[in-house]
Amino acid sequence: MQATRTTVPATYRSIAHRFATVATAPAPRRTVEIDIHHPDAFALAADRIRTEAILVQFPAVVVLLAAPTAEGAARLDAAKVRLPGKTYGTLVGNLDRFVAQADTERLPEGFRTAADFAKMTGTFARIPVRDVRFESPVIRSGTHQGVLVDGIHRKLVILLETQFIGEAPDPIWDGDNYTGLLCTSANLSGHPDGSIVTVELARLFARERGIGLLLTCSERSSELGSYPIFGYERDAVRIHREGPFLETFKQRIPEALRTW
Repeated sequence: MQATRTTVPATYRSIAHRFATVATAPAPRRTVEIDIHHPDAFALAADRIRTEAILVQFPAVVVLLAAPTAEGAARLDAAKVRLPGKTYGTLVGNLDRFVAQADTERLPEGFRTAADFAKMTGTFARIPVRDVRFESPVIRSGTHQGVLVDGIHRKLVILLETQFIGEAPDPIWDGDNYTGLLCTSANLSGHPDGSIVTVELARLFARERGIGLLLTCSERSSELGSYPIFGYERDAVRIHREGPFLETFKQRIPEALRTW
């Protein structure tokens, strides 16, 4: 385990202002940096997730995580200086629990069970979960999106999800809570450079935005960036955002449901 270095790599000094000049930047703090495979990594994440936002490096992108509550959403807002009108997705560990919140009558045939969605691991699934008029920091027009992850990251999320099972109803969910961790790309909201995909920039973001824990990952994807978003409707599947391996995932959607 090691603390974040205070020296910014030379190749990133020219963009340090992207975080440091934000008027609402919190006081810098020591960031604990640890590889996600380290025996202590899961325990550190579990110890902090209720009370603060944390950073986790995935093979394709670096992600901010927070508790699936109104307080968690507020922490992400503060870290990103969130623009109005944005909503947060979640990291999906327990796929059955994610699908269980859906209004399956508004989902297409072939995408109504956890087994159906498993083949889309590596994407966001936007599914109907509430009345179309309901809006919150995690639900837009009655829909919520979760990113389906695998490997050690999924093991981490499954562990952290268990902390929030049986919690009192939180207003952002308009009923039964969903336990997936709130997630968003690690950057300032709306920044033209987009998502952070390197650990060097993640360290800089953590230092300037006061994030106390960064879980790193040595595995790297051949395609980088935020995950693609697929929206599932009664008779169609739509692409709401492009991302890594999009063409591969498009082929996993039945032709009758494709809108592209």
